[in-house]
Amino acid sequence: MKRSRSLLFSALVLTALAATPVLARPGLDAKLQADGVTILEDEKPVLFYRTKPADPQGQPGRANYIHPLYAPDGAVLTEDAAHDFPEQRGVFWAWRRVMLNGETVADGWGLSGLVYVVRETRFDGEADGSADLTLTVDWIVSSRPEVVYVATEVTRVHIAPLRKGVRRLTLDTVITPRVDGLSLGGSDDAKGYGGFALRLMHADQLAFASGGKTLTPQAGAVATGPSVGFAWASGPDLPAWSVGVACKADGKALTGWVLRAQASMQNCAFPGRGTLSLGKDRPLHLQETLVIRPRTAP
Repeated sequence: MKRSRSLLFSALVLTALAATPVLARPGLDAKLQADGVTILEDEKPVLFYRTKPADPQGQPGRANYIHPLYAPDGAVLTEDAAHDFPEQRGVFWAWRRVMLNGETVADGWGLSGLVYVVRETRFDGEADGSADLTLTVDWIVSSRPEVVYVATEVTRVHIAPLRKGVRRLTLDTVITPRVDGLSLGGSDDAKGYGGFALRLMHADQLAFASGGKTLTPQAGAVATGPSVGFAWASGPDLPAWSVGVACKADGKALTGWVLRAQASMQNCAFPGRGTLSLGKDRPLHLQETLVIRPRTAP
């Protein structure tokens, strides 16, 4: 039997719920807060999904992402708003160029001109012990004299219960344009970054691999297999975990990553330096799988 809760973000509901803590149930559960949703398993945090910006006036676009992402032992694996690249944020998907009829009107990556309004949040517990967190999000371009509602995003985060010390998350995002002439593009340079990204802790202590081969970061995207592994070096202050990530766009595996062995993000670059035109009411389907497992000793 499916356990379901729909959480509508009106000011009245948020005020009432913020004043009344939600007690976690055994297994996977959700705790609603004024600024997001915490997913827990046996009362231990799995992730926090931010639905409302911490600074609505200064950074109205800083929402619709995951941070913190936790390892099974409670270690925080992600960073948010670091001093070096303050626009980077946990686990997120964003594009340097959001365009209307060939004109760049927003920089979703750089938090300029685009606001994410999380309209509805739904939590479903499944009979197999897994759970789904589903968010309906409106994309609002705010850089023009009149705001423009350009797309609807529906993101479903599927959380599997912890099994043999391994956590598996699947993110399924459908972006449906609501206007003609919408395009998305990565950075207009050799790096071409944009799309799904992770700002992992201690990136200068990460090793990268794909298909059993070590990857070496370079200025632009690195050719990879369908999945990429990130593992921290051994150390008392470093996570004792590795993270494997696989990305798809419209069912096709993405095999170009912008990797950084320094304080920065890791980016499954899509569509790269070019632009992707999206037809009105024709959805773009993005999928990512994250597997968090104990780090393998070298």
